[in-house]
Amino acid sequence: MPLLHRKKFCPIPPAENLDDEDEVFYCPLTHEIFIDYDDFYDRTILCNSLVWSCSITDRPNLTYQEALDCEKEAKKKLAHFPVSIQKPLLYLVSLSHRTRIDELNDDIYVFMRERYFVG
Repeated sequence: MPLLHRKKFCPIPPAENLDDEDEVFYCPLTHEIFIDYDDFYDRTILCNSLVWSCSITDRPNLTYQEALDCEKEAKKKLAHFPVSIQKPLLYLVSLSHRTRIDELNDDIYVFMRERYFVG
């Protein structure tokens, strides 16, 4: 689920007192149902605003759809990540005292480049 202002986004659940004849507005991106058009309009504007980020890559300034696509692509890449080096990488990350992700990335890259051999 994409992050809104770097916080977890929780879609609004549908109202419990809906009848079959009630007029509702459906937001296809978030799969939410609104009774009030103004709420639906506000959600549509919010989804098209550049305030979303990918929850996996933490890539900022995306629309809701772009954040969904980014998460889908990241999950595909993670699925192809070799299982044999997942535990060693996580262990290295846990031992690191780096606070910046780019420094951590550089350290892990150098360590793995010098020590990891296929086969």
